[in-house]
Amino acid sequence: MKKHSFIKIISLTLIVSLAFSCKLQEVPFSNILIGISLPSDAVSAGKDGYVITLTNIATGRTQIDTTDATGQINLTAEEGVYNLEVTGQKTLTTTVTSGSTQQTYTQQVEIRGLLEKSLVTGQQVELNVELQIAQKGNGFVIQEVYYTGSNTPANGNYYQDQYIEIYNNSDSVLYADGLSVAESNHLNTSAISEYGNYPNDLIVGAIYTIPGDGKTYPVQPGKSVVIASLGINHKTANANSPVDLEKADFEWYDAGKDVDVPEVPNMIRNFCYSNTIWVLHTRGAHAYAIFKAPGNYTDFITQNTVSVLTASGSSVPRVKIPSSLILDAVDLGLGGIIGSKSLSSAIDVSFSYCDASYNGKSVRRKVLKWENGRAILQDTNNSAKDFIPNATPKPWEVE
Repeated sequence: MKKHSFIKIISLTLIVSLAFSCKLQEVPFSNILIGISLPSDAVSAGKDGYVITLTNIATGRTQIDTTDATGQINLTAEEGVYNLEVTGQKTLTTTVTSGSTQQTYTQQVEIRGLLEKSLVTGQQVELNVELQIAQKGNGFVIQEVYYTGSNTPANGNYYQDQYIEIYNNSDSVLYADGLSVAESNHLNTSAISEYGNYPNDLIVGAIYTIPGDGKTYPVQPGKSVVIASLGINHKTANANSPVDLEKADFEWYDAGKDVDVPEVPNMIRNFCYSNTIWVLHTRGAHAYAIFKAPGNYTDFITQNTVSVLTASGSSVPRVKIPSSLILDAVDLGLGGIIGSKSLSSAIDVSFSYCDASYNGKSVRRKVLKWENGRAILQDTNNSAKDFIPNATPKPWEVE
């Protein structure tokens, strides 16, 4: 056999072998049926119109499609490991019912879900993504407001056991230094809000601030700060009180007019309408917000003091807080009814409530989920959905 003929045979054999080898290495494809599951609070949004993005982790190749009314789509993709992201903009309606009275609120929300590192192999694969309404708060949020007070055994009214609890809803250490609690000046029992000319501000009548140099009071992820009216064991002072606040982290204190518990650090009274002591309205009737002022509080209050009219027609100074500074807030009604809201719908689209004064109940934020032993509280800026009304006060507890 001639040398060049031998070379040709070897070359042909190599080409055939390479072609056969390449054919063996082809990646098979799978048919993928993708479905979605809606949270109970968003069932009314329907399953159509959600954008589904399927991404191959190894190659970065993506496919994008939109769900129909069944909430399903079919895609064909190479076998591999995939991330699956789902997003949708929806309008939700919330109805708060009290007896024969109904109040309805509409909210624009983002609903989304993520399924990570899903193995796609075989001819047919089914993937389902559980969706959630997008969280707004990834920092400090109001966990609980206990404002109703309690009855005494002699059928008296006891309000000294009130408290506000603030929770670190993030996965990082946050510092409570400079964090303020504010009470709206507007009474939610009123049929009309008198502050329509301040659409981007919350007009408040009280501001109490946690002291510190910026890193004095660290709050670990999943932990909270309890701010008490009076830091004592109220179960001893009033047998009907539901709380022991002896270990309160802070108390709001009105110097010279209030009882001071020296073991509990005092908040700074930066502004208050009251000439005596500040008491949370036992019917709710206000909104409560948390925020941090930029720079010096004295300067902030000076720059944001406004003159407002009272019901009697007299002019009084109050403070406006730009909505952009508010970290979290909750509007409160009475017995499932609110006259008019203090907060814009961008901060809280609805409200929460307790049925009566002095009934020993609170409004308490729901747990969305648990992650590595840490509770993530629900915060969709819709208090009718985010809070449990008529809850049992449980400071420092998450359930």
